[in-house]
Amino acid sequence: MSKPGKDSAEVIKFMALFNKLKDWSDDDPEGLFDFAAGDESVKDLCVELVFVAHFLKMNERRARLVFAAPVDPAFIASWRDYEERYQSVVSDVWLSDMFPGLASPEPARVPSADLQWEKADAEAGEQAGGIKEAIDFAQFNADQEYRWLDQPDFIERVEEGIAAWERLKQDTGFDLQGVFRRRALVPFVLVPRQIAAKHGSAETLSMLKNLQQAHDAFVFGATYAALALMRSIMEAVLRDHYRAKGKDLSERIRNARGRLPPGANEGALHRLRKLANVILHLDPEKDEGLLKMDEVRLEKEIVSLLFVLRALIEGAK
Repeated sequence: MSKPGKDSAEVIKFMALFNKLKDWSDDDPEGLFDFAAGDESVKDLCVELVFVAHFLKMNERRARLVFAAPVDPAFIASWRDYEERYQSVVSDVWLSDMFPGLASPEPARVPSADLQWEKADAEAGEQAGGIKEAIDFAQFNADQEYRWLDQPDFIERVEEGIAAWERLKQDTGFDLQGVFRRRALVPFVLVPRQIAAKHGSAETLSMLKNLQQAHDAFVFGATYAALALMRSIMEAVLRDHYRAKGKDLSERIRNARGRLPPGANEGALHRLRKLANVILHLDPEKDEGLLKMDEVRLEKEIVSLLFVLRALIEGAK
């Protein structure tokens, strides 16, 4: 996304296009679809913005070490504004250009957390199913022994590989569909420059590394470890970047209430604190609903809290 001291060409292009679109539309995304339908230049601008934004989104998943570099707070604000208010309608403009009649000018509605989870789960099922079919295909071909007379070790290698995969799933409870689903649900965090300056990504212990570890723990199903790391990160950010004083985390949250961003309000931070405390203290009497959650509900709750943590980090001044 960004390089230390200098924004990438993709970020600069996004900022220029997005600012231009906001200026042309008087910052009115609700009227943008009709505006683009009647003005070819506006439509072309929307289409170009879609492609630039899509490139940045792909890089979020494929080059996270680049995204851990310092990011201009102005870009963070513009990127989140684009996601929240413009992305759906701009995508509709692009869709109407590519496939006339498919896009709808109706106001876009943000999918609920449940719908987002179901969509991610469906896509993850297809991805995991594709890998299973590839393994089955390898097994089928290995079973055709007459085809591999000149490669006698082929069948053995395939069978050993499949057996190792089955042992991994059985011994560890590894859930490939769950990994794909959680990876799609984890919100990407853009780290402001002033925070990155205090937490170098090369340090053995740093907020950036802890954040990556929290994400990885969640993706691979270690939800309790993810919660514990998320709590630790929240406390460090409150202490170091919101100048929150207090004898414990509860007091720090309370003392920072006037400086918290909307997406990480006092109630949301206490929700994360209480849920993580159940894990850290191993005290069923302090349970805040964790023990009553099934795996799906807990997963959705952690996704929600990851968005809270993202807002806290990105909103630090």
